[in-house]
Amino acid sequence: MNTEQEDMSNYKFLFKTVQASAIRTLIEALKEILTDVNFEITKDGIKVIAMDSSHVSLIYMKLLAENFEKFYCEKPIVCGISIVRLFKLLKSMSPNDSLCMFITNMEPNDLQIHIETSEKGLRHKFSLKLMDLYLDKVEIPPAQFSSVLRIPSGDFQKLCRDMNNLGDELEIKSSGNQLIFSISNDWMEQETIMCESNNGGMEYLQNLSPDEVIQGVFSIKKLVLFTKCTSLCQNIEVYLKNDYPIVIKYSIANLGEIKFCLAPKNND
Repeated sequence: MNTEQEDMSNYKFLFKTVQASAIRTLIEALKEILTDVNFEITKDGIKVIAMDSSHVSLIYMKLLAENFEKFYCEKPIVCGISIVRLFKLLKSMSPNDSLCMFITNMEPNDLQIHIETSEKGLRHKFSLKLMDLYLDKVEIPPAQFSSVLRIPSGDFQKLCRDMNNLGDELEIKSSGNQLIFSISNDWMEQETIMCESNNGGMEYLQNLSPDEVIQGVFSIKKLVLFTKCTSLCQNIEVYLKNDYPIVIKYSIANLGEIKFCLAPKNND
């Protein structure tokens, strides 16, 4: 008798992970940009593709089933979830906690959440009502990016936070082997230059046209929201192309990845 199959027969979906703090950080970042979200779950993992209410930024997230301690999903399902409410339930999780989420066949409209602190013998159980949300299929056209860069996530966060105090719009420009961040308004100008470095600094992973200037102007406030994922990984990848959204990719610990796509201001 297959005990594992017998155990799973009561579930539509289940996952267990010890990366509870990574899930908490992920949901905290998502709640700043999205409100209610459809999570698409298959045997391969969990996926979110969604735009914010202003249709300026797009989120693409995938968590791979193979990277969880346990993952089960017999048939594809779509779960509508309030991100704000979900974060309220996950907010108290600590780094040493393990997390289990599941939906049973008996209660298909409820997401069950178990948070366990094994060294203290604690287990918190929550049940969150699922939502019936319209599934807006967002098609992401393939693109060849001119520049792809790796940047320390902490450096990018500090730069965005510092510049957020000075203006609303940030120009990001790739020229030669330099990445240039600049602000200009009626009372000041600032320019910060990142040069390619082999000592843990900025590095070009792809630079198809080093003689071409690749640039765009973006909302600093939106970029600051994206940097809430900083603790998930040491480095981010930034994808640049003229007249195209900037794409910023974070690894979600070792569970998967999230990409933030932000339209340039001059395309609004």
